[in-house]
Amino acid sequence: MKRLPLLIGLTIGLLALVPGQAVATAPNNESAIYEYELEVPNTAMAPNGDMIAVTGTGTISVHPKASLSGGGTFTHTFAGGGSVTGTWTALDLLSFQPYGCGVVFGTPIPPNLCGGRILLRVLLTPPAPNQPHEALLWIYCVIGQPPPSAEEGIRMNIPGIVNFNDVTGGDNVYFKVGAP
Repeated sequence: MKRLPLLIGLTIGLLALVPGQAVATAPNNESAIYEYELEVPNTAMAPNGDMIAVTGTGTISVHPKASLSGGGTFTHTFAGGGSVTGTWTALDLLSFQPYGCGVVFGTPIPPNLCGGRILLRVLLTPPAPNQPHEALLWIYCVIGQPPPSAEEGIRMNIPGIVNFNDVTGGDNVYFKVGAP
C-alpha cells in the first residue's frame, strides 16, 4: 500500500513533462464570431482507401456561449469504385482551438484572417434510399501559430462506419467578423 502514493506521485510528475497544446496568439476564452470557409474540396482518406471530399461555409460564435450554423456538400468515394454525394449540416460546435490571426508561415496577412481547429458534430444526408448519419468533422486552418503537426484540411469520423483520419488536402480560412 505504501507504493500507491509513490506511483501516483510519479504519474503526476511524468504527466507534467508531456507537452500541452500549442498556445495561440489569441486567448481561447475571447468572445468572437468567425465565418469559416472550406474554399476548395478538403479531402481525407480512411485506412481502407475510401476518400471524403468536403466543401462548405458557416459561422461559429465562441464565448460566452458557443453557437454555430453552416453546411455544405460531401462526396464519399469508395476504394473499390463508386461514390455517394450528399449534403452536411452543422449540428453542434464541440470545440474550437484558435491558432491566431494575421500571419501565415511568418508572412503578415490581413488581421481578420484567422486559423485554428474546429470540431463539429454534423449530419450527413446522402440521397435516398441511403440513411442520414451523424459524424464528427474537424476543420483545420494553419493561419496564426498552429502546432508543428497541424495540417490544412479536414478529418471526418462516421462512428461505426468509417474514419477518414488522414488529412490529404484542403484550403480553409476563418474570417473574424466581430464579437457576440
